Amino acid sequence: MSRLWHRVPRAPASLVAAASVLVLAAGCARTARDTASAAAPKPASVRHPAVAGQFYPDDPAQLTQMVDRWLHAATAPTKAGHVVALVVPHAGYEYCGKVAAQAYRLLKGQTVSTVVIVGPSHHVRCDGAALCSAQAWETPLGTVPADTELIAALSKREGFAISDSAHEPEHCIEVQLPFLQRTLGQFKLVGVLMTDFSRENCARVAKGLGQSLRGRNALLIASSDMSHYPSYDDACKSDRAMLDAIRTFDPDKVLAKDAELMAKQTPGLACTMCGLGPVATVMEAAKKLGADQVEVLGYANSGDAMPQGRDRVVGYGAVAMYGKENAIMSDKAADKTTKADEGELNVDQQRKLLRLARRTIEEYVRTGKAPQVTESDPALSQPRGVFVTLRHGEMLRGCIGDLEGREPLYLNVRDKAIASAVNDFRFEPVRPDEVKDLSIEISVLSPMRRVSDPSEIVAGKHGVLVCQGPRSGVYLPQVATEQGWTRDQMLTHLCQYKAGLSPDAWRRGAELYCFTAQVFGEKDLGK
Repeated sequence: MSRLWHRVPRAPASLVAAASVLVLAAGCARTARDTASAAAPKPASVRHPAVAGQFYPDDPAQLTQMVDRWLHAATAPTKAGHVVALVVPHAGYEYCGKVAAQAYRLLKGQTVSTVVIVGPSHHVRCDGAALCSAQAWETPLGTVPADTELIAALSKREGFAISDSAHEPEHCIEVQLPFLQRTLGQFKLVGVLMTDFSRENCARVAKGLGQSLRGRNALLIASSDMSHYPSYDDACKSDRAMLDAIRTFDPDKVLAKDAELMAKQTPGLACTMCGLGPVATVMEAAKKLGADQVEVLGYANSGDAMPQGRDRVVGYGAVAMYGKENAIMSDKAADKTTKADEGELNVDQQRKLLRLARRTIEEYVRTGKAPQVTESDPALSQPRGVFVTLRHGEMLRGCIGDLEGREPLYLNVRDKAIASAVNDFRFEPVRPDEVKDLSIEISVLSPMRRVSDPSEIVAGKHGVLVCQGPRSGVYLPQVATEQGWTRDQMLTHLCQYKAGLSPDAWRRGAELYCFTAQVFGEKDLGK
């Protein structure tokens, strides 16, 4: 059963800081869509604390002492590997701080550029995933800068939108920051809130995160408490079952176990995990980023901290997801993820696009009109960047494309086939009698990502866009292979001959973006 707005009954005052309580009834809940339709407020430059002095101390010295004491007491994990993601509770520190420290202990001495925290929105309903436009997040221990570049990139992806109204009162991200400040020190932050825990939305958000974080030195965190308000013994049973499901590293099994447990109607059990959707989302995104094993680090519930309240408790678990590789994946893992994430086309779909390109060129150069086409295949109807390349023998005859892909793939192929045939300024327009002798090749592109270090680029695997001022140039991945270039040679030629820049502009501040491509042509598949 998918829950789009996960409501939890109001708890006694003694449990408010021990749990995540959704305080809005469905009929009056504000939504991110409602907020967007209203007059947009000026984005806040700093997101100020909402629960300092309530969920955790607002005195810096007291807060530092508390966090450091728990981190020092936390036990070492049994597994080893690069930490790709964590699951951490978000209740009041006196209830869940010791459990949270079990996860954050893993980060001591680590260097992480960006932390992405995904949690449930307890006050404002969100469509898809809600981002925050603040440029920094403030805590009693100082400010944490937002990764504004990554936020801007995510906001362009399907399902993501800015909703400062959701983040303003929310605690599930805020309470994680002091632990991160005491372990990582310097890092940038992206906060993501969800209330739609459907499998479809979790998969959509996970895909956006996986694609945007690939190649970055980033850490994912799912912010979630566990069972809400059953008895102590029932909480232990429910939470143990959910942790066992998490150990399978299968988001579908986690969601299925939640549905199974909720169907039993255990007295007082309002939810198995208030951040069920964020946990499933982070688990799926972590797998896309190379994580391949899970470890449960610790468990407790509010009855352990407050024995007199064991008739109604809230559970807390700490989990780590590890990968054998660093955040920049190996070629093998990256290739596997590209196929899953970018929607690699099968042979029949490739042939369909090649036939469309040929038919389009034949009709357009003869009549001057583009054919009217429709497409029911979802894989060919998604917006995708594409290049269409025309060759006569071994000679290039035209090549024009679209890096971003703002229209369905099949229409993009049709339009770029026309452009390559008649609008490539380097060549005379294709004549009707030439079409039969042309060979067509199509390159379907992955989303571009900004490159911070040229060493991230692999010649023959990555296409590259270089930009500096008003000048830019692009090479498809296959160009380096065809020319026998190394990475440095490819970048030098790209700057000098395609972008009109100095040959070493790629070493001197020019912006670099890379992408991959699925390349297929009539030479391999036939006309």
